[in-house]
Amino acid sequence: MAIPKGWAPLDFGGRFDHLETHFMKHIGPVYVRGAEGTHQLGFEVMLHMCNPAGICHGGMLMSVMDVGLAFILHNALGKHVFTPSVSFNFDFLAPVELGDFLMCEGECTRHTKNTGFVIGRLVGKDGPVITGSGIMKITDHFESNFASDSGKSA
Repeated sequence: MAIPKGWAPLDFGGRFDHLETHFMKHIGPVYVRGAEGTHQLGFEVMLHMCNPAGICHGGMLMSVMDVGLAFILHNALGKHVFTPSVSFNFDFLAPVELGDFLMCEGECTRHTKNTGFVIGRLVGKDGPVITGSGIMKITDHFESNFASDSGKSA
């Protein structure tokens, strides 16, 4: 399957340049679409993302949900910050096949100065395949406001 129109490779805008590599490079490629404040993550299921049964590994689904929901929190905050996960709950709804494209949807239900609460799902061609809710710590590490990023992806 080709990557749907409007999606571009995820670029953290230099935020991880101090690292030789980072986790998302290992599990990807992962894609992003949308303007600042509306970013959404997606990915095409590739062979290295599958379990021995030939379906997308649950760890891959949870990893993309973790980062995708962080983007949704950033959208609500109006800035990019490091938001490590405190707690997550996931429910697997359907298997995902090699070649399927999934996108993360969700919302920030609440945030305080230090904590964000998010819910969401990964959606494929036949609907949601995993749902989840999470709590994230809001830090001031790697902080940048959308307006000051000049179009860089998070």
